[in-house]
Amino acid sequence: MLAQSNEMNPPRTDQVASPLPFATKPKENTMQVPIKSAHSRREFNRASVVSLLTAAIATSLDGEVSARAQAATTASARRDVIKQELPGEPTRELTLIEVTYPPGTGSPAHLHANGVMAFVVSGAVTSKVGDGPEQTFKTGGAWWEPPGAVHRVSRNASSTEPATLLAIYIAPKGAMAADLMKPL
Repeated sequence: MLAQSNEMNPPRTDQVASPLPFATKPKENTMQVPIKSAHSRREFNRASVVSLLTAAIATSLDGEVSARAQAATTASARRDVIKQELPGEPTRELTLIEVTYPPGTGSPAHLHANGVMAFVVSGAVTSKVGDGPEQTFKTGGAWWEPPGAVHRVSRNASSTEPATLLAIYIAPKGAMAADLMKPL
């Protein structure tokens, strides 16, 4: 069947076409007022949808940022790899600790009573020590943290890949991993 021209079928004024595919048709005995400008209705609907989407995205991002901040302070895994008494230093030992940051996580700001050397085994780690610049170290990169310096940033630089570093301490004999890193 061929489509008929609009001259033969003028638009009905008792029903208004909805721009939403899920809207229901008006009931038979209801009166509908024709909208003079479909353009203004579309603009209103578009503005409403944009406002709702903006609010939803902002709420979602706020929750995501909070969740990331919380995860960043608790998700790293630490393990003692080896401890070795230093020859000629009966009260101190060398301690090697492995730190693994899952994607998008890190450690809270902290300090070490003893100096620390860090070496990135895999991935990339972003670090900021004291008032120094924030730097990203890739696999094979290393840095030094002087005794008592605040380690303001220590996090995985990637949101998709884990990162692992080795922290090397010369510390009092018998010190545990928790003793070597003091949260602020």
